[in-house]
Amino acid sequence: MTAWILNAIGLFLTTVGALLIFLYLYKAPRLANESPSPAGKGPYAGNRSLLIIAVGLLATWFVIQCLAIILL
Repeated sequence: MTAWILNAIGLFLTTVGALLIFLYLYKAPRLANESPSPAGKGPYAGNRSLLIIAVGLLATWFVIQCLAIILL
């Protein structure tokens, strides 16, 4: 029983962390627009959008797992 509770707490904290990272990346100011070199703007924007998608999918998966633990 203790292992289940620790596992649920760890999953919850990981989920909260992933959601906070996603919200920061999604709402963060666009640093690419402030970049002095035009060569750095393109790769930064592409990598940022891929990172937002990856962290968003990770956070969604963790939320689904948390809901499964609660409901099942």
